[in-house]
Amino acid sequence: MTEKSTLEEISPYLVLGQADEGGRPIVETARALHDLIVTFPPQGHYSVRTVDDECGPAIHCAFERKGDADRLAAAVGAIEVARYENYRSERAFLLDEKSTRTIRRTLERRRSMASN
Repeated sequence: MTEKSTLEEISPYLVLGQADEGGRPIVETARALHDLIVTFPPQGHYSVRTVDDECGPAIHCAFERKGDADRLAAAVGAIEVARYENYRSERAFLLDEKSTRTIRRTLERRRSMASN
């Protein structure tokens, strides 16, 4: 990694969760997404961060490897979008009460499978 490397160059595959209009706090959901990613486990570098972009609060999960992004996108039901020009692929899902419950249930199920 050079001093001029950007997140998009290091981790060019983005899965983002866009908060609903309620403006619900997303930090806890970001933690749950991170914990879910760890259960896969990822094959490359990744980052999970909360941002406030032009569409409002969001969680950006950026991956070095496409397969890692594919696994998370499938788990949360993210769809293909084209919001930022610097990522190789972008998928998004709505961060609403239903998706937050799904993330937590999937995390619990994967943790349970790992402990058996």
